Amino acid sequence: MARRRLSYDERHVQLLETAAAIVRSEGADGLTLGRVAEEAGVSKPIVYDHFETRVGLLKGLYQRIDEQQAEAARAALDSQARDLEGAAAILAEAYVDCVLHIGREFGAITAALSASAELEAVLSDGRQRYAESFLTALERFASPPEDQAIPVMLGVIGAAEALSREASAGRLGRVEAVTALKRIIVGAARGE
Repeated sequence: MARRRLSYDERHVQLLETAAAIVRSEGADGLTLGRVAEEAGVSKPIVYDHFETRVGLLKGLYQRIDEQQAEAARAALDSQARDLEGAAAILAEAYVDCVLHIGREFGAITAALSASAELEAVLSDGRQRYAESFLTALERFASPPEDQAIPVMLGVIGAAEALSREASAGRLGRVEAVTALKRIIVGAARGE
């Protein structure tokens, strides 16, 4: 029986899922384009066509996580946010839960991205987008000082990353991480 060829987009998703599985089981050190090709059952040129380099693959994995977190927060905010505390709870839950869902690979991917200046720029851009999206979500309920809004939200994102990493490693419970992050978000939004 002949197998159906995957479209470019379907193959891209398959390769990212394969790469994520490798990172989950072995860490980012085991991630190479050749290894992804082998595990996905495709030739190396196919993987190189999608990502070109290991850096490109790591960027793709991070962008996938970034999109999942942003979409989860956006959907919850649109349907449930009624006040500052509610919006903060939604943002905190979406961030922590997405990292917990992704698991070990989040830390491994962000650590691998931090290894060089080029890759650190990807993380920095992601943090900036999160800071802006958190600010946009909270602006209808509170007005942090305008000159400090983005730097404060960058601090919130740093706290979100740290708390999520601790929860993912089992050193902090999910409820504790979400509660702490919610308090940080509310305080930051109020300019406290």
